[in-house]
Amino acid sequence: MKSKNTDPMKRFLKKHPFLAETERVHRLVDAAVGTPEPIQLPARAVTKTIAEKLPILQQETYRRRMVRAVYMMQEEVFARIAEADVPPLMQESARGYLAVLKPLRKAAKEEFIIAVLTQDKEAFAALCQRYDLNEGFIRSTIWRIIAALVPAEMKDPDMWNPDRDRPRFSENYCPVCGRQPVIADLRKYRQGRARDLVCGGCGTRWHYTRVGCVYCGNTDLQKMHTLEPEGSDIMRLDVCDACHHYIKTYRGPVDDDTSDFIYRQDWATVHLDLLAEEQGLQKKGNPILE
Repeated sequence: MKSKNTDPMKRFLKKHPFLAETERVHRLVDAAVGTPEPIQLPARAVTKTIAEKLPILQQETYRRRMVRAVYMMQEEVFARIAEADVPPLMQESARGYLAVLKPLRKAAKEEFIIAVLTQDKEAFAALCQRYDLNEGFIRSTIWRIIAALVPAEMKDPDMWNPDRDRPRFSENYCPVCGRQPVIADLRKYRQGRARDLVCGGCGTRWHYTRVGCVYCGNTDLQKMHTLEPEGSDIMRLDVCDACHHYIKTYRGPVDDDTSDFIYRQDWATVHLDLLAEEQGLQKKGNPILE
């Protein structure tokens, strides 16, 4: 008698086979990044973020610390991607970036990382244009490295708001890196649900008010609506008619489903992005599409 398949990812891909190749590539890039030792982000950094609403990695001391850590890793990571069984365009893009980095001095190599971390889109675009690099791929991969270097406890929503009735941080940007969210997560709380946001860069989750657009702040419910894909009671699109942006919203867990982590991955619901695109809606938070 065959044992029941209990692997959440295998169950998910069996239900959504069109995402199998995306998952495979995502997994290979994760393997290339590996599991490095996280950088140190002490309690005083959290205190400053809460008091001043200044994300940790936008504080000069910890930004420099992250830049150094990514600098030490990036060439090895891109070399692994260049040799991995990923699509040819990714291999070529990785090799192109490595070729550009090789003759550069340390400060010049760090310019790419600093532009990504500070979200200076114009500076990063100019660098990539100067060297004819794949902007979306390079940027998103650097964010994958950053995410691996952020301590796990910093990504936990309870770190930022242990008491949801008195939230300490409830901004529409990530408390760790400052990026905008890419997914909303409705968690069970008392008799209803509370909303967490999920950073598309470093993967941090944090509390946000239950009602309103997470991008423009619109709270007029007459200017908001939802799109619910047929046959899905897990994910929906929360749409703001004021700014024409949307956020994918996870409404789990369902029946003690153990696949929660999957639905907090932007790649796992790319079909919802296609639905939104058909409606003329705009996406935010994804580092590839900036």
